[in-house]
Amino acid sequence: MSDSEPLILRSPANPTVRRLIRLRDNRTRRREKRLLVDGWRETLQAIDAGLDLVGLYLPESSPADPNHAAAKEETANHDPRVRIVIEKAKTSQTIRVVSDAIMSRIAYGESPRGVVSEFVQPDHSLDELSLPPNALVLVLDSLEKPGNIGAVFRCADAAGVDAVILCGGGSDIYNPNAIRSSLGTVFQIPTAVGSESDVARFLCDQKIRLLAARVESSDELWATDFSGSIAIIVGSEANGLGSRWQRDGDGNTIAGVRIPMFGKVDSLNVSVSAAVVLFEARRNRPRS
Repeated sequence: MSDSEPLILRSPANPTVRRLIRLRDNRTRRREKRLLVDGWRETLQAIDAGLDLVGLYLPESSPADPNHAAAKEETANHDPRVRIVIEKAKTSQTIRVVSDAIMSRIAYGESPRGVVSEFVQPDHSLDELSLPPNALVLVLDSLEKPGNIGAVFRCADAAGVDAVILCGGGSDIYNPNAIRSSLGTVFQIPTAVGSESDVARFLCDQKIRLLAARVESSDELWATDFSGSIAIIVGSEANGLGSRWQRDGDGNTIAGVRIPMFGKVDSLNVSVSAAVVLFEARRNRPRS
């Protein structure tokens, strides 16, 4: 971006603006293999994870705009994440300024968060997933609510999970609600997406033991062996795992695990369940 007065995108008819608005449609985003990220923290997370930055869009009123009249004075006292993102974006000349009205059109939700960034969607094929020895893996089966997916990623990050694998109907980790509820951790954890059979085969080939979280299991969490390479499978809050994940890729029965419940309900929110199981697994595993 030059030191001259920047071109400010003001018209909804501008081709760039129209494209960004279309990318707010989930189907269009997936088809175009692009994703939009709202907020400085989440944008920095995506940049640090190595995602390919296509554009950084700042509102006209933002002091973070390098050509804003008060930029030099105000940026010095700004959130350091803003300065870091601006410096990284300037190297690839991807910064654009939009009117506040346009920002409200391209941002997600009723309260724009200071920046919208556009990235190329990374490849999440199983072939690209590399796991360390004694890996702790979380498998999400058919989680459809983006907020739940994001919350589970936040728990997985806190528990130090080595990878998250998604299968079934829930694989949209770049839905704005998923990104927001994850606090950007969807960009930080190695992730893959595949069918149940492909994931089961992949995990067996990697010599990773499978453990399914089931409310009907007779094996309580506290008595479970979490040693070695292990993949913990959790299902949707509404349906659990049901008949899915009964056997692994070699046809062996998958052991179940149950969180003991002492009240009147028989299950927890999926992100809470994942957190309980993951931290118990972490407690029982050797510290690296």
